[in-house]
Amino acid sequence: MAETIFGVTITNSAGRVVPVRLIAEQHIVEDLGRVPSFADWVRCIKPEAWMGRTSRLDIEDDTADSVIPEVLHV
Repeated sequence: MAETIFGVTITNSAGRVVPVRLIAEQHIVEDLGRVPSFADWVRCIKPEAWMGRTSRLDIEDDTADSVIPEVLHV
């Protein structure tokens, strides 16, 4: 996200080009003590009822071709 906002690199006051990702990671480590993994992040998501709802897809083998748009057929 930092790269999206600030770009891939910035130039500091000394004229040195510094990767924004390096700066962002350093700030995260200073604030949290480490860079959380994806598993850490997902573990904090509180499941809601709508997240577990699924519906059955009844697609028979002989109708599978009709589901795929013609533009995808090679």
